[in-house]
Amino acid sequence: MGFFDRFYYGKAGKRDYSEMDMPKTRISLFFLVLKDHIFDLVKVNLLQVVFWLPFLIWTFLNLSAVQTIDAEAILAQENGSRELISSILGYVTMWLLGAIPCVAITGPSSAGAAYVMRNWARDQHAFLFSDYKDAFKSNWKQALGISCLTAFVPVLTYTAVSFYGQFATSNALMFVPLVLVISMALVWTLMLPLLYPMIVGYELRFSNVLKNGFLMSSARLPQLLMARLITFIPIAALLIGLYMGNGVVLLIVSLYYVVFGFAFSRLVYASVANSVFDRYLNPRIEGAPVGMGLRPQDAEEELDDDEDDEEDDEDEGDV
Repeated sequence: MGFFDRFYYGKAGKRDYSEMDMPKTRISLFFLVLKDHIFDLVKVNLLQVVFWLPFLIWTFLNLSAVQTIDAEAILAQENGSRELISSILGYVTMWLLGAIPCVAITGPSSAGAAYVMRNWARDQHAFLFSDYKDAFKSNWKQALGISCLTAFVPVLTYTAVSFYGQFATSNALMFVPLVLVISMALVWTLMLPLLYPMIVGYELRFSNVLKNGFLMSSARLPQLLMARLITFIPIAALLIGLYMGNGVVLLIVSLYYVVFGFAFSRLVYASVANSVFDRYLNPRIEGAPVGMGLRPQDAEEELDDDEDDEEDDEDEGDV
């Protein structure tokens, strides 16, 4: 295989593991994959950054605009606090509206990365560039549908919370639609880690993808919530840094996402999705493998039997 073929298709060589070398849990497998593919994650991340770049630039421009607000001058005026909040919310509204097309175009790229990460998270080989491209091309329609919905969810949530929140102060009944909207946004946030791995791994109609995502995320709420919290840590650090006016934090978090962050999140989601699919989808599909990348149960039983035989032999020797 020539240099350019290796660059395009990736390296086919990979160390083979015996069954007893295979990890017992998805968490152990995740860290093994992270160790073996740490530099490959950077490559996948760069492929995704190309599509996330408009969102990153748009976000940076809006953050820069917010920082130009003269808060002290506004607060010195009558009703200054209200004016300051109104100015900030105006920038938030503009950012959310502008982010719709920026997020919408990322769907096919996320599908390509989800396919590669799904294979790695199952300890399967993936030709990095070619598999990414093939999954991009074959799943772009459903992936674009998911990313468009994802782009509109924050706008709809923000609008509904602003509208119902204003009336909820005087009418307690308005808390019902307010809580409903927030709950729907939370459900979508928890579903999302399952959706891209599902569309690249199974031939399902778009409606069934959404239905299965809702049902499985409801059944595995703690695991998906933990996955989301793990990937939210850099964003939380960014928000704290902005609040404290620390530009170093903004620089570090930006570099994290440019170099590593998007791919790392995809790997976390793929690991969780594989576990969820093994529990709810694969056993229902004839011939679908279960527990790929993990130590087979029969190998574990054989190991226990061998250990018992050794103990029996030792006991007989002592007698």
